[in-house]
Amino acid sequence: MVILPLFANMKYLVFLLNVGAMMLSNIVAVNSQEVGEEGLIWENNLINIGGVLPENEIKLADFYYLNQTDSNAYIKEVITDCGCAVVAYSEDTLAPNKVGHLQVTFDPETRGGTFSKMILVKTNVKPSGDSLFLEGVNIHYPEDPEVHYKVKKNGLGFVFNQNNLGTMYTNKPKIKFIDFYNFNDFPIQLNLKQDSIPSYVKVKIEPPLVEGNSRGVLELEYDPALRDDLGFLRDTFPLSFLSGERFNVPMHLMATIHEYFPPLPLSQVNEVPKLFVEEMEIDLGKIGPKNVISRILTLENTGPKLLNIRKIVTNCDCLTYELPTMDIKAGEKVDLVFSFDPKGRKGIDHKTITFFSNDPLSPTKTVVIKSRIR
Repeated sequence: MVILPLFANMKYLVFLLNVGAMMLSNIVAVNSQEVGEEGLIWENNLINIGGVLPENEIKLADFYYLNQTDSNAYIKEVITDCGCAVVAYSEDTLAPNKVGHLQVTFDPETRGGTFSKMILVKTNVKPSGDSLFLEGVNIHYPEDPEVHYKVKKNGLGFVFNQNNLGTMYTNKPKIKFIDFYNFNDFPIQLNLKQDSIPSYVKVKIEPPLVEGNSRGVLELEYDPALRDDLGFLRDTFPLSFLSGERFNVPMHLMATIHEYFPPLPLSQVNEVPKLFVEEMEIDLGKIGPKNVISRILTLENTGPKLLNIRKIVTNCDCLTYELPTMDIKAGEKVDLVFSFDPKGRKGIDHKTITFFSNDPLSPTKTVVIKSRIR
């Protein structure tokens, strides 16, 4: 076991200030990340160390805790579920209302991918132990960087030209780690004065200085609430780097954003707006290539409150629509008229109309339009 003396750093001081404020108010606010019904109160029980490059230095994570009991506390045993996580801590007793520190050193395994490592901390005040978690993404080193990082942009190699952030909800930002290879013979760093990054995207780089012929990781934090849009979206912007001179690398992002609604208690299920679509699948049958077909699709609000259609999206410019209002009162119906132009198409065809609304039970509904074009 490695023994580490307690020391003060900036994070430690911040935690002390928070603890002081908590004690002065005589309120112990146990948030979703704090562990332990009695005994130790942890600042965090989960730390994400981000993208890890095995060829770079090992990663450290610091867990701080408060002894909230009336007696001295000490760590009896620490158990990890992987030899890749080595824990250092003090065996000294910790007086009541004092702060302790536990440090985890993570040495990445050869296997790449997302990881979650558990650390069980057993103490005299809680023999059953508190569970801590260390998470991140281990990005393995490829056999041939030239082949693996095939998309070249101003001397930087990427795996993909476009990066898909997947599905996200408006209640929580999403983080994407993008590894790259610096094929240049000189080091590069991220320009801290970015002129063209959207307000809903934050970018960091690790390590801060990426040497020539070595790898780095971009950490992109995408906030869908600030994006203020719904559905499948694309973003393109130049990312600025410095290497003595400034140069830009185009970034292409894709994301599918849904509005978040908190879970409803059963008692409120019948108190919210509800979107009812008369037909979820419409078959236009056999049509000629020059015949523009129009149909009516009825939307109804079967709930007691105002229904707002946030957005309507079709998956083709060949499918257009008209809707007289985006607000539907309780109990009312509205007719949407859509038109499909089959010009240039042939065979079996499927198109969609997707509705985004403030119906918390079903905020997204997709209608399929089928046809067979002669």
